[in-house]
Amino acid sequence: MPNVYFDFMKSDDEIRRQLIFGGNIVLTSPQPGVASLCTFARRMIADAFSQPDPRLAQFDLAVEDYIRIIAPLKSAFTNHVTTKALVRDVLSEFGCDLDNTYFDVPRLRIVTHGGYLTAGVGYAYRAHRDVWYASPSCQINWWIPIYQLEAEQALVFYPGYWSRPVRNSSSEFDYDEWCRVGRTLAASQVKVDTRKHPLAQEEISTESELRLVCEAGAIICFSSGQLHATAPNSSGTTRFSLDFRTINLDDLHSGNGAHNIDSASIGTTLADFISARDFSPLPSAFLQSPSTVNR
Repeated sequence: MPNVYFDFMKSDDEIRRQLIFGGNIVLTSPQPGVASLCTFARRMIADAFSQPDPRLAQFDLAVEDYIRIIAPLKSAFTNHVTTKALVRDVLSEFGCDLDNTYFDVPRLRIVTHGGYLTAGVGYAYRAHRDVWYASPSCQINWWIPIYQLEAEQALVFYPGYWSRPVRNSSSEFDYDEWCRVGRTLAASQVKVDTRKHPLAQEEISTESELRLVCEAGAIICFSSGQLHATAPNSSGTTRFSLDFRTINLDDLHSGNGAHNIDSASIGTTLADFISARDFSPLPSAFLQSPSTVNR
């Protein structure tokens, strides 16, 4: 069974990556660079909602009006140059080699209370591995709660499935099609999400279910091969979080990473990654190399 490492060698990126590629999860207490990123996100959220506590805004708005606020908010946060610069600061703080590390632009995630919005821009992810969405097997996920996290809002991990294949529909997932169609449809999905997400096709046992509850600005790092889901939010407030993903060029070149035991997705997310040093795109040679294919 994989383990959870708390504040373990947080400044040594290579050791951290190897732990994660072995199925372990790393939880790190808040650090100054991450606090700055969360402060920037909270400022954008507050400006968008113009309410004393944005976590309660869902109770005052029709869901269609709520979507009209969060859709441009999510896009603005993802594409803001300050967001990218703050992520670079976080990676530097955690000992990543900025010349060898690439990240995809951060996403702002919004999970409302009580099923108010579970589709589109507020999609509540069912149990999945990121490799089902065509992520590389050497990818590390960095997940950060923007406000204090409750157990009813947390990510759900299923570490018992680290080495256990799950029957799933990833063979029907084409990342190029997702970019053309799936992402553009997000704001139009209100009651039901009709987009072609890769889903488990068997019941997921909750025997090994794990929820990590942490402070705002803490970081949970885990592999793209880790089975996880969005917990049904029954906390009484909206959960705001952000996440981004990293790859290391040495891992990408050598094929180092988690084993892909059940993904058959088409395409790759590699073209989404940019340099932590200067935000330039991933060199095209890496997009063509056989070692970048999920193993």
